[in-house]
Parts: sequence; structure tokens; C-alpha cells
Amino acid sequence: IFGAGLLLFSCTKDFQELNTTPNQPTSTTIAPLINGVISNLFLGWQEQASIHVDWFYPATQLAGESASSGYLLVNGSSDIWTNYYNTLQNINLIQDKIDAVKDKESMNNVQAILYILGAYKTFRVTDQFGDIPFFKAGKIYTGNTAFYRPAYDDQQVIYDTLLNNLKWAVDNINTNTSATTAAGNPYYSLGTEETLFGNDLIKWQKFANSLLLRYAMQIVEKDAATATPYITYAMNKNLFIDDGSDVGMWPTSLGGYDIASRPWSIGSGGTGYIRISSTMWNLIADGTDISEIFDPRTFIFADTNSLGKYAPYTIGSSSADKVNPYDYSSNVSDKKGCLFSTFNFYLIRDEHYIPELIMTAAETHFLKAEAYLRGIGVSQSTATANTEYIAGITASVTMWEDIAKNCNTTEAPWATAQPQNYTTAQLITLLANAKVAFTADDAANLKKVYAQEWLDNFRQPWLAFNLWRRTGATPVDPGAVEDASHATFYRLPYPQDEAVNNTENYNAEISKIGTNATNIKVWWMK
Repeated sequence: IFGAGLLLFSCTKDFQELNTTPNQPTSTTIAPLINGVISNLFLGWQEQASIHVDWFYPATQLAGESASSGYLLVNGSSDIWTNYYNTLQNINLIQDKIDAVKDKESMNNVQAILYILGAYKTFRVTDQFGDIPFFKAGKIYTGNTAFYRPAYDDQQVIYDTLLNNLKWAVDNINTNTSATTAAGNPYYSLGTEETLFGNDLIKWQKFANSLLLRYAMQIVEKDAATATPYITYAMNKNLFIDDGSDVGMWPTSLGGYDIASRPWSIGSGGTGYIRISSTMWNLIADGTDISEIFDPRTFIFADTNSLGKYAPYTIGSSSADKVNPYDYSSNVSDKKGCLFSTFNFYLIRDEHYIPELIMTAAETHFLKAEAYLRGIGVSQSTATANTEYIAGITASVTMWEDIAKNCNTTEAPWATAQPQNYTTAQLITLLANAKVAFTADDAANLKKVYAQEWLDNFRQPWLAFNLWRRTGATPVDPGAVEDASHATFYRLPYPQDEAVNNTENYNAEISKIGTNATNIKVWWMK
């Protein structure tokens, strides 16, 4: 007994110290935790390969897929799910640290930034899945077993909470860099740890208000009573992302970060079958000859086929084109015999300049154009809508041209290889084209707003997916023949791990929605 007692004593004395990993931190502070959340804004490679390429692009007709890849939808779903709930742990931990501060006002800016990041991450996940565990999720670090298997929360309730959080953020961000509280304490600053906007609080405020408009408009068809006051608020605040300050994960502002997942996701495992769709082509050109192209973004988004010709792919075409021109062995002139127009080689191959976009200034203009055109939250005005619409197209063209001009990396020297230089005359031609210009028909004008917003989403297919599901009025090619699985693709299936690890709550959710299938509409869909 004495010997056993010594053994037990020796195993428990200084247990915490003995089991601490050498040279690894055992605690952290708010600033690096915030930056950790920001670092998780990057897209997962499985998310891009198995969801964007195989599902979002062809379902919205933003692009076509000449052959399906070998990736599984459930893998992409798991990629998104795991990233989100790992990040939610940090978000909740940061919230705990904010709540522990005695002078709450000193944390207002940090609280606002946390609300914005949490809203952006959560909106993206609930929009793709529907109901998700939220209010009691991401809290396993507390050790409370009540949080180990969280229930699924209603998407509408989640939306209500996040919209309110965004409004709070807009109202409570203090842009005075020397701000002090009523108690005389300085506001907590994230300093250089904040890498998304470089601690520019005005940009955070504009981002929050822009997101508020985006997601209030997202639910206006389903719940106008909730959405309209938020739209009115956002429009009256008039704080939106500035032209040229598009929000995204820009590698050059992140110390030259290498987004290696982009070329891998598009050009590996069969995902290289993605092609420029005839639906998109019909919006940017009047034919396949270069002289018939009226949108300068064409030369940034699209490439020619192996014969040097522009040849858009019509979804449902029986012509097989099972070649991958995007892999690492390719170069810009090597199309590997592809029959149809590919995505621009440089747009895919660059890893060091082209951003992963989060929200563009163009999108905010299109959202405002829709509000004015429909008279939602503001007085109806076709003239003001047209002004915002033109500003949106201009901002989109300018952003993509600036990206192309500045992309000059070892593997993709786009700046020296652009097929055309953007000119004011090209913009005038674009805005005057009958497919683009407003007319006296506001119903047709609204479809044009949706079409240009859809086009601006070219590298944000999840937003095109949202717009397609919300409006049912994004561009279509009458000649396209979508298979039933894409035509009724409305949500991502919950990961299979949920059925095993959160069985009771998973089964309750499936009982509510009927089946864990992709043809189940999320709450806000028409």
C-alpha cells in the first residue's frame, strides 16, 4: 500500500506542469485569437474542388462542367463544417474574455469586430446547410458536458441574432483612435494583430453595414417585416465598402501568403473540367469572335480552347472534354486539346496576388440598385437605381482590371500577358450594350441588376448560388439542359459525422426537414 501510495503521489504531483508541451503556449490573449479567426476566412480546398466546381458553378450556370470530378460532395461539406466549428470555439473563447473585462465599453471595438467575423462565418454556413447548431455550439473548451452535443437552431432565429449583432457593430464602433470610456479607460486596440483591415475601424464599420444590407436583402422575399427596417437602416447610414477597397484575403497584404489551394482545387483530381458557360458568355459577348466581345472582363475570366478560339460550353452538351489544362505541368499556351473555353489560366494559377474575395464594392452598388428599383427600405427611383447599377459595373470592371495589372508572380506573370488593356471606351461600349443598359421596363432592369451581380460573383460562386436561390431570376441559357440533381440543388447535406457524434439532435433535425438531401430548400428561399 505504501509503495502504491508513492506511485500515485509521483504521478499527480505537478501534473499540469509535467504535461505541458515544451515551447508551446498554454494561454493566449484576445488579439492573436482574433487574428486566428481571420486566418480561417480562407476557403478550404475540398470546399472549392467538390462543391464550387461540381455544384455551385453548374447549378447557377455561372460556369459549366464538361465532366464531373472524382471528388465527393460530403467531403466538401465536412471541410466547411469542420472549419466553422473549430473557428466557433475561438469566437466563443474571445467572447468569454470580453465578458470578463470590467469596463465593457473599452471592449466595444473588439466586440464589434467579433460580431462581424462571427456573422460572416455563420451566415455562410447556415446559408449552405440551413438549420445548424449555433447557440450552444463551439463551447466544448468549457468542459461543460451540456455543450458536447448541441441542438440544431432554427435558421430564422440565427438570422435575427446575426442581423442584430451587425447593427450593434455599426452603431458602436468608435473610429477615434484615441477613444476613452466614460470611466477614463482607453479602448482596447488589436493593433498589428488585426490583419484583415490593418486595424482600420472605419473599414470595419463599412464592412459591417455592407454585410447588413447583403443579408437583410437575402431574406426580404421571405421575411420582409424583419428585413426592411435593416435595409432602411443600412441605406440611411450610407456606410459602404469604398470602390477600390474590396474586402478579401489579399496575399500581398498578408506578407505574401501563398494560396496554394486555388490551383490545386481547380486543376486536380478531375476538377480541371470546368469551362466558361454559354450562359455567362451570352452576357459578355454577342458572338464568339473577338470583335463581338463587349465586356472587357471577358479577357480576365475566359481563355480560348486549344485551337485559340473562344468556344463556350453549353451545359448538358454531349461533347466530352475530359482534359485538364490547369494542372502544374501546363503553361498558358498548353490547352491539352480542350474543346471549350477554359477559365483564364492566370486566374487559376496565381497564388500570390489574386485575392479570395469576401465582399466587393460592386456588390454593394448592385444591392443598393435593387433596393431603389424595388422601393425596399427607400423610395423607389429608377434613376438612382441606374446610377448605382452603373457604379457597380464600373467598380467590378475596375477591380478585375487592377487585379490583372498587378498580378505578376513567378508562375503567372499576368501583367505582361494581358490580351487587352482596359480603356474608357470599352466601358462605354459595355454600358451601352442592349444586354446591359437600362430601359423603361423596370422588370427587365431588375433582371439586369441580378445578372451583373451574378457576373461579379464569378470567383464567389457561393454568392451566385445565394442569388439564384433567392431570386430565381439569374441568367439562364435556354439551350442548357441541367440534370435534375443540379436543377434542384438547394443546400449542402450535413456531414456524416453528425449522424454518429450528435445522433439525437441530428435525427431531430432530419425529422423536421424530412431528409438530409440537397433538394430541401433553406428557410429564406422562395
